[in-house]
Amino acid sequence: MTLSSSSHPTNPRLALLEIAVVFAILNADITTVNVALVTLGKDLHADLADLQWGLNSYMLAFAALIVAAGRVADVFGRRRCLLAGAILFAVASLLCGIASTLSVFVIGRVLQGAAGALMVPAGMAIISNAYGGEQRALALGTLVGVSGVAQSMGPLLGGFLTAEVSWRWVFLMNLPLVAVIMIVSVRSIQESHAENASHRIDIAGVIILAAALTSLLLGLNAAQSPDKDQVVGLGLIALSLILFVILIFVERRTDNAILDGKLLRLPSFLCSCVASFLLGFVFFLFLFITAVYLQERLGYNALTAGIALAPLSLVLAVTGVMSGRLTTRFSLTTLLISSCVLLASGLAILSFMPASYGYVGMVVPFLLIAAGVGPGFTLLNTAGLAAISADRSGQATGMIYMFRFAGGAIGVSAASALHSAIFRRQLVFRLSETPLSFAQQKLLEQPGAAERISRIDNGLIASQVEQVRQAFHESFVAAFTGTLRLNVSVPIAIAILAMMLMMRKKEGTKQTSSMDAGAAADL
Repeated sequence: MTLSSSSHPTNPRLALLEIAVVFAILNADITTVNVALVTLGKDLHADLADLQWGLNSYMLAFAALIVAAGRVADVFGRRRCLLAGAILFAVASLLCGIASTLSVFVIGRVLQGAAGALMVPAGMAIISNAYGGEQRALALGTLVGVSGVAQSMGPLLGGFLTAEVSWRWVFLMNLPLVAVIMIVSVRSIQESHAENASHRIDIAGVIILAAALTSLLLGLNAAQSPDKDQVVGLGLIALSLILFVILIFVERRTDNAILDGKLLRLPSFLCSCVASFLLGFVFFLFLFITAVYLQERLGYNALTAGIALAPLSLVLAVTGVMSGRLTTRFSLTTLLISSCVLLASGLAILSFMPASYGYVGMVVPFLLIAAGVGPGFTLLNTAGLAAISADRSGQATGMIYMFRFAGGAIGVSAASALHSAIFRRQLVFRLSETPLSFAQQKLLEQPGAAERISRIDNGLIASQVEQVRQAFHESFVAAFTGTLRLNVSVPIAIAILAMMLMMRKKEGTKQTSSMDAGAAADL
């Protein structure tokens, strides 16, 4: 580790406060946007299939860049990358806040994800350098806690701003916070670099990974459309698979690869990465369709939807922090399997809960899902890093984040594709005897359709309008519950990975014991 010459060494407390604010902004940015999407979609004239890009464009950029960004921070300086990320995040937030079309908004979200990828590894490295020993663990634990609290407050804050002011202020409020971050960085953080850090950045890996993920998401989006677009969608999905295969071959021959083969050959780390991908997939899928369901089916505005999601996010944050302490009393595998059981139970109960129960019927499943997801992310990080030496922990953390957010981006696209397909099929079936034009049917697929049903009266009598309203609500419920049921198996797959991890450890212990016994016999 080398430090730049400066008369002002890093102030640990101010540095921790600043990085905590950074983590709070980045984590809240996902959940605040969730509850704003429906209102945003109305203003920008986007349908549900397009709204997914409000979330997964951010996660896609973050996933593709975070490992390479960690290397950039090591080479060019952590404070410098933190400042660059803050400036980019401010520009991106302003772009999102003033966007007049969905395309401009998505570009802003991509830039926000890139900025987050720059700031997270740089911030963690700054804190790791500022603190040592037990104080370092406490500081990093504080960042985890702050991230959880920010996620829990995100829906409430986003709902309030969207309902009472404007969804644009969900992004514009970042500007003064970023200004504070930059001022504190210059005054309280000393520049640092990694000793002997390689200047080689895996640019090819970043480009191929981003292209593969983008192609897959575009393919899932196009596959939702009828006729010729489905052929295009299948072609894009096939292209993404080819790009993923190419990525594997390229990474095997690349120094400082974003997908380090040496790390992925460790069974414990590989299981943690795959499980993180699956957990990110199912959680962000659930979060996306639930936020839409609360507003479209239950008729909540953005603020009420934020309040409805707040208990889930709060339990997620609390259980995530508590799970770290429970590892001293229970095995990691036991805790992981318990988390998967809670998550699967919550998804299953919610998918079979009658719509007539309303929000009251959703509370218990919400809490079960949160109690499974919160510890799950924390425990998978712990399990993955336990197999890695300390000098590789930064890169390993970046890879786990990459898998988590890549899973999240694909999960949101899958949620949109599944929900749209089930909704469209159910709607056509229920309206088989009601003459709706193509334009009227498309209107029912737009955000805020529940509010506009009364306007679908061209050529329809009052009783037929009521049939349309009933068909819409029933189809929306069927799409919501059907999507959840199809994904109950994902936590089960994570539990199987956890059991495989346990078996690997037992085999390793037996082999060690046998070697020790053989050595003793030789003596």
